[in-house]
Parts: sequence; structure tokens; C-alpha cells
Amino acid sequence: MHMLQHGPFWAWVTIGGDAVDVYDVRQSGSLITCWIASEAGKRFAVNWYNSTREMPLKGSVYIDGVHCDTHIMLDAHNFPNKPSGVGISYARTSEYTRRDFMFAPIQVTDDDRLLDHIDDTRDLGVIKLHLWKIQVMHVTSRIQGHEAGRQTLEAQVVHERSKKAGSHHVQFGEEYISPAPVIDAVQAREIDVKPYLTFEFKYRPLDLLIANDIAPKVLYTLSPTPALSDLPQDSNFDDVQEISHLEV
Repeated sequence: MHMLQHGPFWAWVTIGGDAVDVYDVRQSGSLITCWIASEAGKRFAVNWYNSTREMPLKGSVYIDGVHCDTHIMLDAHNFPNKPSGVGISYARTSEYTRRDFMFAPIQVTDDDRLLDHIDDTRDLGVIKLHLWKIQVMHVTSRIQGHEAGRQTLEAQVVHERSKKAGSHHVQFGEEYISPAPVIDAVQAREIDVKPYLTFEFKYRPLDLLIANDIAPKVLYTLSPTPALSDLPQDSNFDDVQEISHLEV
């Protein structure tokens, strides 16, 4: 199994373009969670798909507690030619550059000054996709601007007593040239006070998942992406493209 699903909504993580297996899938209300195996040094993408697009949605991606991206998926009734899927694999660092998401080992120290910050690591090892219902007020096409001063994902150090010792976290990879694309700049407001749906991917190295009986002791395989044979045949998916952004 490579995807999480709730009604017409699908979400999955790809590493090197291949969808990874999901383990221990659970649902509690509007929250769907699972575990995936991370691979140090590998780049990855967070993907989501809406087979009906009955309503406009805002998708916000949080990695290790850091807000990394917001995309708007417009409804099919008013915007029939817009994509039904989004893939997010990087953060823009300027109008002309970006950095990819990449799994990396967490550095460990015996410095007791970090003991007071063990609880601060609770969001490490978690990728969240929040889907919000929105009301769209205006849509215009323009070249994407860069929002300066946003928090970045850099090397993390935890105390050796932390439960996250031996795990992975996410860093931004090397910066490279990528001119800003033309996007749909969307003026919208959230309708509800909490997300309509949340997909949560908790990631750890495969050997830790096996040791904790989360993943089976079998050969770990990747499935070619998109593994969209499981999706409706009329799927309109733009992989790793900047589709629509929320303009506030």
C-alpha cells in the first residue's frame, strides 16, 4: 500500500520519484496517520490528489513543525481545466532559486544543555498535510514572488537521551537555479476554524520501523510513480508543479 485515502482525497510521499509504502494506517475523525521509511540523503515529495474537486481547498505542508508550502486546489465547477493533483518537493529561496526536501540523519550530542529542549523535538519526524475549506474571492495569474524571512529546515542536534536519537529529520538540499513560474495567485479565506482533513506521515529509518514491529521484516520495495493506476482514469495530475498559491 502506497497511499492514504479518505473519500476522493489521496496523499502519498515519493522518494526519488517512487511512492513509498505506508504502514500502520489509522484514522481518527478527520486525521489519517501512517508511518513511512525515510532514506538518508534521498530527496522526496509530498503529493495529494482530489478526484472530484467539488470545492476549493488550501493544502498546507508542515515538515518537522516548519510550514514549508501552501497550495490552492481550485474547484472543478469554476475552474474545470485546473489540475486535480499537486506534488511538492522543494521550497523557494528567492525569485530564481530553490532547495529540495531531503532526509538526513539527526546529529546526537551528550551536551546536557540540550536536556531542557528534548520536548522541542516532538515535531521532528512528522510530515503533515492540512486541507482547509476556503472561499475563493479572486484569482489572477502572475509570476510567483518570494516571501523572505521564512523558517528553513537545517541540520538538527538532539541529546542522546532523546527518543529521536538515531532517527532522521528533513533538511533543505543545496540551492540551485530555478526561475519563478507563473502561478494562480488566489485571494481566499478559510471557512472553518480547523482543517477539513489532515494526512500525517511519521517517518523513521526502515530498521527502526522493523525493530518496533511497524514494518514487516521483508524486502522493502518502491513502487513506480505515479502509482496512479489506483486513481480514477481521468486523473489530471501535475507532478511537482507550483499550481496555485494563497495570497493574503
